[in-house]
Amino acid sequence: MSIYAISDLHLSFNKPVGLYDVDFDQDVDKPMDIFGWTRHYDRIRDHWLNIVRPEDTVLIPGDISWALKLEKARYDFDWIHALPGKKVLSPGNHCYYAQSKKKVRDSLPDGMEWIDADYTLVEGKVVVATRGWNLPGDRLWDEERDRKIYERQVGRLRIALESAAKHHPEKDRIAMLHYPPVTPRSSTSGFMDLLKEFGVKACVYGHLHGQAHRDAVEGLVEGVQLQLVSCDYIDFTPIPVRLDH
Repeated sequence: MSIYAISDLHLSFNKPVGLYDVDFDQDVDKPMDIFGWTRHYDRIRDHWLNIVRPEDTVLIPGDISWALKLEKARYDFDWIHALPGKKVLSPGNHCYYAQSKKKVRDSLPDGMEWIDADYTLVEGKVVVATRGWNLPGDRLWDEERDRKIYERQVGRLRIALESAAKHHPEKDRIAMLHYPPVTPRSSTSGFMDLLKEFGVKACVYGHLHGQAHRDAVEGLVEGVQLQLVSCDYIDFTPIPVRLDH
């Protein structure tokens, strides 16, 4: 059994579709071609089927669907469900349908799980998640707009980690964030402090696309293995979560 990660699928199916029967002109509400992601769902499907086995798990930290309402997001969830493996999902900044954690969970097919400010168990590991936010000192930070949201999200990560540590103190920990926990301009953050405090082994994150890939901080940082897993950064291919340190 292996644990993989891929984020920012940005799906937008407007009706039930199969893995191989998507009509580009009729079935997709928000094509990603303008970003160079031509029929990216086909690329995700082909790479996924090549790599992920039914007994594996795939972590998907945010921006899964463009849908504004949960009823429409279900089409995207069902398409993901048709791919092999267990899936663990968490929110991103474009997951507008995720106003109620309970409603999202109730809408998911079997073998798919939604976590946000809490944790789940995956292949003998504890996986925690929250969305994250812009970081103080980063180029997009706006003190008046961002401070309250940032502190709330840091608090949500603490809730998840404290609960995981209380109930499973002996298990390795993996964190799913949508936003990066550090950037070249923000070398520390409340998120990173918590990852270190609770001995998190690995953190997978997304959100960065195109030229923003240059802001990715990856590798072993103060004992935490950081991995950017945005679709376009990893060639639309689920990659193994690194725990080898």
